[in-house]
Amino acid sequence: MKKIALIVASLIAFVTMASTALADTTEAPSPTNLVEGAGGAAGNGGADATAFTGGDTSTAAIVVVALVAAGLIALWIARRRVTQAS
Repeated sequence: MKKIALIVASLIAFVTMASTALADTTEAPSPTNLVEGAGGAAGNGGADATAFTGGDTSTAAIVVVALVAAGLIALWIARRRVTQAS
């Protein structure tokens, strides 16, 4: 059981590190690509409205999934230990 937990924890760490490294190697957009209407008056949604693209959350989502999986595995291991000790 300890070997399985170690393998799972190693895989989670590897995926987290690899996803962070892959996210860091993406190319930045070319500075010649201008968003039409950026910096204009907000509210009308026309050509002079400010563009908002939001942030990239894929790396954060992977880390959250990995931490939740690690927590669930830790709870499962603790539950098994309690039932075996009783």
